[in-house]
Amino acid sequence: MGITSEQLQNMIFQIDEVVDLIRRRDLDGGNLIKDVCPVYKESAKNLLQYATFRSFDAREMQRGLKQLGLTRLANSEGNILGSLINLKTIIHGLLGDTSDLSNSDFLSIGDGAKLLQKHTDELFGNNTKPRRVRIMVTQPTEAASNYEMVQNMVRNGMDCARINCAHDGPEVWKAIIDNVRKAAKECSTTVKVAMDLAGSKVRTGKINMASQLKGKKGSKKKGKLFIVLNKGDILTVAGKEHDTTLSGYDEKGNLAPPAAIGCVPSQIIDHVEKGAPILFDDGKIEGEIIETAPDSFQVKITRAKQGGAKLKGEKGINLPTLDLGISGLTEKDREDLRFVVEHADIVNYSYVNDEEDVNDLLLELKKLGADDELGIILKIETNLAYQNLINILITAMGRKHLGVMIARGDLALEVGWKNMGMVQEGILSFCSAAHIPVVWATQVLESLAKKGMPSRSEITDITSSVQAECVMLNKGPHVNEAISFLDEVLINVEDYHYKKEVLLPRMNWN
Repeated sequence: MGITSEQLQNMIFQIDEVVDLIRRRDLDGGNLIKDVCPVYKESAKNLLQYATFRSFDAREMQRGLKQLGLTRLANSEGNILGSLINLKTIIHGLLGDTSDLSNSDFLSIGDGAKLLQKHTDELFGNNTKPRRVRIMVTQPTEAASNYEMVQNMVRNGMDCARINCAHDGPEVWKAIIDNVRKAAKECSTTVKVAMDLAGSKVRTGKINMASQLKGKKGSKKKGKLFIVLNKGDILTVAGKEHDTTLSGYDEKGNLAPPAAIGCVPSQIIDHVEKGAPILFDDGKIEGEIIETAPDSFQVKITRAKQGGAKLKGEKGINLPTLDLGISGLTEKDREDLRFVVEHADIVNYSYVNDEEDVNDLLLELKKLGADDELGIILKIETNLAYQNLINILITAMGRKHLGVMIARGDLALEVGWKNMGMVQEGILSFCSAAHIPVVWATQVLESLAKKGMPSRSEITDITSSVQAECVMLNKGPHVNEAISFLDEVLINVEDYHYKKEVLLPRMNWN
């Protein structure tokens, strides 16, 4: 069934409604982007225009456009106003009218993709490889002493070496960087060095070896203590890091008294609320806060694997519904940043939650006299960060070189597993609108890197990763196999995909 003139006029009305609102908000948005670096002025403007577009429900219009064989605007983030006006012109043509494009100021179709590529090259270096998507690789401690390993990483396709400041120290970091620089020079390629600030991650406290073991609810194995938790158990989380009690069962099979473990940083105790969900160790254990006290809170375990889940010290804690008031740079981050500014190309900013956190980093970089060429990658790993994404991006655009990492591990816990796909798509879309390169991170080819064999779902994950500009691999004994495999698959997949768009090369059938 065809589209009537009335339906076409309705589409024009809808487009005009969006365009008019975009232009009105453009007049108000000048103050928001006044501090944006000149290279990002058009990008910041387009980001706000796309945010306005997404405030409309465009699904009905998209269905009509599909019937006409026209763009449904699903891949138009990079130049949204230009795409809307171009679409309006086409529909006017179908009606036999002309569209007035005078005084139009917008990015033309294709301009957004060019800006995104330009910003990607400026962050990660000019691309000399036969693929668009870059590869970032987390460096193990061994990379400081094993030059051959690092050299193979570069030869196999590593474009960016990631060093996590949560581990090792300046002596090891410097040795890794020296090996990366040497290998890149010998291989006549560019490999950027990115360093992760540890950030203010909430975690369980260390369990002292001196803790008394009072029964089978706690255990010691290979020098490590842990608490075993089952569904229905009560766990006390204490403000003092070393307040750990490994308790046993009472006659009813319950913990008696409740096992206890410390938490870091301790000030989260002041922000917890009764009824709030809590997750431990990457979501392996789930619970609900049932009681709060000045120096502790109690958790009822609502999910743990059958037979009991082990909770060790220094494991992550997520409280996805609460603002814990601990974002921004830690003292360790500020100290590590001195090294990063002197030796790295990119600083990866962990646990950023809002624009104030970004300003905290920008101010610290200014104090340290950081070169304008130092890039920033914002790690989006909390629900707050996702909710504040637009303001975070606008504020960070004060720097010349900028990227975003979708840190899918913590982020999935924060927003909920069922929402992760939607959230991931949202981050990709808004970053494309801002022409900011995205790093697809966490557990990419994890089985291959650690065990030497990829899972089927990991292969599918790589296919989806071409929506980003960079893919991050974690360390593992088989990491060089993972780099080589990822390099080959990305080259093949890019023949069929450009970001979200499916490409259709010729296929030969026997």
